[in-house]
Amino acid sequence: MEKFVADMRGLFEKPLTDRERWQKAADLMKPVLLDPELKEHSRTWPDSPALLGLEGKHGNLIFYEDPDYKFVVNGLIKKPGAKTTIHDHGISWTLYGVVEGQENVLRYERTDGGQPGDLPKQAVVMATDRSAVMPGHVDLIEPWEIHAEHNDDRRTVAVIVRSQRSGTYIQNIFYAHDNSVEQYWGPKQIPFDLA
Repeated sequence: MEKFVADMRGLFEKPLTDRERWQKAADLMKPVLLDPELKEHSRTWPDSPALLGLEGKHGNLIFYEDPDYKFVVNGLIKKPGAKTTIHDHGISWTLYGVVEGQENVLRYERTDGGQPGDLPKQAVVMATDRSAVMPGHVDLIEPWEIHAEHNDDRRTVAVIVRSQRSGTYIQNIFYAHDNSVEQYWGPKQIPFDLA
């Protein structure tokens, strides 16, 4: 993880577009996810429903926040069968990497003419893609990209790298049952020592 953080800092020192930087970061992250020491360490991460939630608004463990470039490294554990809300990550670039378990990532598009960056009270979303992801998979989520994750019958452990700490930007949650949209400040950040 220390090497990954150092390599991430190196990417921020290069003259790259955001997309180029985060695509390269996804490649850097893949070997971290398959590291047996990280997998073993993840067994010490709390998976209490009171801390990390089951559905809806949840929390992330926060392992690292860069003092210069502001990117963060988070951890998340989801119980078997858990489903996230349909949501975006606001202005943040996000890498979602699976350490253990398997889940489906669903992508959505708005069909009501709304644009990325909107903070609507109502929106119609439609699922456009579903991908099964396993350990070592890194999902690159661009700003305002609408998505959800659904676990299978196993616990999922993930490492998440964001361009900035949740709570510093607004996000949308899309409720398909009535097309309502809620804005919130992202998952609660729970400090946790990865050392």
